[in-house]
Amino acid sequence: MRTKISVVLLVPVIIALTLAGARVKAEQDQASRLSAVRDQLPVVQGVAELADLIDQEMVATASARPGVVPTAQIDAVNTKVTAIQGDADFADLPSETGRALDTALGRLAGLRSANAGGDPVGTASGYRDIVYSLADLVPGLVAGAGDSSLDATANTARSLVQLRTSLAVQEALLRSVRPAGANQAVLAAAAQASAEETVLNSQARRGLSADAAERFASATTSATDRRAVLQSSLAADRQSELSQLLLPIATESAGLGDLVTGAFATLTDTISAQTNDTRSRALRDAALVIGALLGALAIALWMARSIVSPMRRLHSAALDAANRRLPDTIARVHKGEPVPPVEPVGITTGEEIGQLAHAFDDMQRQAVRLAGEQAELRKQVSEMFMTLARRSQSMVELQLTVLEGLESNERDPQRLDELFRLDHLATRLRRNGENLQVLAGGTPARYDTGPVSMVELLRGATSEVKDYQRVSLVNVPNGSVRAQAAADVVHILAELLENATRFSPPDEKVYLTADRGSDGGLLVEVVDNGLGMAAEDLEAANHRLAAGDVVSPETARRMGLFVVGRLASLHGVTVRLRPTLSHSGRTGVTASVHLPGELIIADGGPVNGKPVNGATTPPAPVVVPPQPQGRTPIFDRVVSNWFTEHGPDESAESAPPSRNWVTPADEARRAAESAVRPAANAVTAAGLPTRKPGAQLAPGAALPRTRGGAPTGDFRDPAAVRNNLSRHYNGMRAARQRTADKERS
Repeated sequence: MRTKISVVLLVPVIIALTLAGARVKAEQDQASRLSAVRDQLPVVQGVAELADLIDQEMVATASARPGVVPTAQIDAVNTKVTAIQGDADFADLPSETGRALDTALGRLAGLRSANAGGDPVGTASGYRDIVYSLADLVPGLVAGAGDSSLDATANTARSLVQLRTSLAVQEALLRSVRPAGANQAVLAAAAQASAEETVLNSQARRGLSADAAERFASATTSATDRRAVLQSSLAADRQSELSQLLLPIATESAGLGDLVTGAFATLTDTISAQTNDTRSRALRDAALVIGALLGALAIALWMARSIVSPMRRLHSAALDAANRRLPDTIARVHKGEPVPPVEPVGITTGEEIGQLAHAFDDMQRQAVRLAGEQAELRKQVSEMFMTLARRSQSMVELQLTVLEGLESNERDPQRLDELFRLDHLATRLRRNGENLQVLAGGTPARYDTGPVSMVELLRGATSEVKDYQRVSLVNVPNGSVRAQAAADVVHILAELLENATRFSPPDEKVYLTADRGSDGGLLVEVVDNGLGMAAEDLEAANHRLAAGDVVSPETARRMGLFVVGRLASLHGVTVRLRPTLSHSGRTGVTASVHLPGELIIADGGPVNGKPVNGATTPPAPVVVPPQPQGRTPIFDRVVSNWFTEHGPDESAESAPPSRNWVTPADEARRAAESAVRPAANAVTAAGLPTRKPGAQLAPGAALPRTRGGAPTGDFRDPAAVRNNLSRHYNGMRAARQRTADKERS
């Protein structure tokens, strides 16, 4: 919001500042250009002075006798050239201007060497071209300022320098005229210079001010008469009048020199003044722009603060309501506790932000009301879901009972195999019904059958898996799991085994192993070499197992992990998933289930004396006596006294032989012999034989009771039991063979 308000307020200000900044930048650029030109003014002034010295050298060279060199004038020119080159290096002239200056100065040395031939016309023309080139540098240097008025002044100064050089050319040519000599070419050149003077005169007059134009007119009054004399001297011999032209030329040249000095002084002063004025304007405008910017920022910040402060309070209230107040209120609604009234935001203004705050308060009240309604609706749905799940569980239990009755009386191996499949499917349906109860927020109904041995625990989990043939039990420690957690642990392991067999190749085994931990607990691992899981999926699954997941439509897709996490949290069981470390290079997932020590009973007693069922004081340490190994009835029937243990006061040698060699089989034999021995009272007084039920019943000789040729239900015929076991074995073998055929196909 602050940014948007700032943008709204600052857009026009920024546009104005941009335009003002462009103007300030233009003024700064102009000041920079003027400053650069001002730094080059010494070169401009030096060019004007050098042009005058070259004019003097030209006149002195023309006036000197043959073989005589005007050393003084040449030295003066060379000194000025050195000074100009130093000023040019300091002023950082443009490359083109620097090359033109070096070219003009270089031509001066060549012209002096060529003057030995004594050609006055060529010498004068050469000096003229050098001066004209130097004069052309002045407009080029001043043009860098980008000011048209300065350009006009520079052009006028150039015209004045060239006009003065034209007079110097005429003077040099007139001084080179010799009596009785061939002077026609010299006079023609002088007349041409006079004609050129006329053109330069008109150019210079256009750029002069009124005062300078008046002085220029008075300085050039002799130009017309001089031009007429030079033109007429070409047609007639008027050499006597040519010497009279030297004084007007000198007078006009002196007047032009004053004008040249004034023009360059004006140019220098104008450039310096404009440079200072432009820089001052740039600094002033920059200060105004900065002041306007600061003022605009201050106004924008004040306006933004007046709007953003209530918005910030509203934002904080919204976050507090979303992160603290509404969750606490909803938690209270779920627990059935009274709901406190909704706290208003506290913004009572009547403008738009205040109206937004009032609307937010209304929204909070509606959210609390809807949360209460949703909590009540969810509670009703959960109760309905639990009722349906329990009814389904009851029907599944009834189905299992019916299947067990059918299995006990079925003799057909194929049908028995199908009944076993239905039994197994019903068992899985029962586990799925328990999953639905957990999903609904309840707990499955459990029966207290006492502690469950670890072997029965792991085998029970294996029996509830579809592909139980693929589960390989690796290691089982001694001990038992307490009754309150045994059924849920079986459920947890069954879900993990189901996932392991489902997401691994059908020809791969799933290994189930268990071992006792250092804390007295039990660590059970389900290892598969299946598809494995990506690192991020594995991390997400462990997070759901540790923190518990929220019931949502996505929960149905991962109901197994959801149920595992819920059941594990009830008993303090820890379930973690990690990649399988396999030497074969295959990937997979290993599920580790850790049962705490208080759930484990080792050798018939609690582990490490840890408290059980929330006891706050640990019991006294128990030294549990070793239990003798249990014996089976078959072992007791075939064991002889030879292998039996005697008391501490007896030995095998001292015992009577009858005790050492009597076996339970001997007692059975004697009972059978006495049963078949004829009784003493074999007949009654009437002569009928007497019979006593069971008198001649030898062990193993009892026959099944029959009614009408059919065995009665209260007696289990050994042959029938044997036949049932055979059918069971045959059915299991047929089922395994059929499953193997299906997997191969």
